[in-house]
Amino acid sequence: MGKEATVAIFAYNRSAHLERLLKSLERAEGAQETEVWIFCDGASRKGDEQAVAEVGRVSRGEWKFRGTRVVSRERNIGLARNIIRGVSEVLEGEERVIVLEDDLVVGEGFLRYMNAALDKYEGEAVQSIAGYMPRLEIGHTYPYSTVALPRNCSWGWATWRDRWTGVDWEVGDFDEFARDVERRREFDRGGSDLSAMLLRWVTGEINSWSIRFCYDGFRRGMVTIYPTESLVSNGGADGSGTNVGRTSRYETAMAEGIDIGKMTGDVRVDEGVLKEFRRAYGCSVVRRFINRIKYLAYRIGVKKRKEREKDN
Repeated sequence: MGKEATVAIFAYNRSAHLERLLKSLERAEGAQETEVWIFCDGASRKGDEQAVAEVGRVSRGEWKFRGTRVVSRERNIGLARNIIRGVSEVLEGEERVIVLEDDLVVGEGFLRYMNAALDKYEGEAVQSIAGYMPRLEIGHTYPYSTVALPRNCSWGWATWRDRWTGVDWEVGDFDEFARDVERRREFDRGGSDLSAMLLRWVTGEINSWSIRFCYDGFRRGMVTIYPTESLVSNGGADGSGTNVGRTSRYETAMAEGIDIGKMTGDVRVDEGVLKEFRRAYGCSVVRRFINRIKYLAYRIGVKKRKEREKDN
């Protein structure tokens, strides 16, 4: 096994959440050999200054890692830009990185699993390593401790420099993608919400780094490796976050570790596990119909814009 991957943590104004994450990470096997970078975003509105300052204070505490580096943004740049910029900053000097947001909690075996998976799958067509796994009913039908799936994970994940630096964050081929129904259907194998989220980013309804990273993995024919038991718990579905409201939809039992010796060597998507996985990320029939109408409206808008440009 090579050097322990650096951990990048992204925080804003939830000091209690951040402290809980850091305490769980501190207990993880390999924490004392791990460098941790904490990226603290600036206040986005008046009244948040004190909460942001408290996040900075927690970040600069005496934590039992190999080293801690705190990067405080002078102004608010938002979660998506903070993650894209922060991960890129770490990967300027490192080959791989583990990424966490402040509302997560990790199991004791989280770092061991992440580093072992980064080692094992580095030479494969794998875009990233996931730490979170929704609760699935796969029972004893699947014999391995990891599985390849066609969707990235934003709740505790890892990647390599060469996967990250080539991402097209502007999604330059989206107009072509929007015209191709079969391609959208293939993208939605990882969940029927994916192509809808990508359209919402293009139209400015959401500001997500994750859906763009997910699409880039799809475009490059890459998968994400998931543990069959989640090593991450999300504590941000309590109404305190910006991207996930108060919900119990993503609750899952968190394991302290998985059997590293049973990680699969097959990076092809397992269709049986995928069938269960899609249930956690599916849209209703009505929502899927609405999404098709939105894509049709987008294509009509693009056509009209090109006609106007041609006339001018």
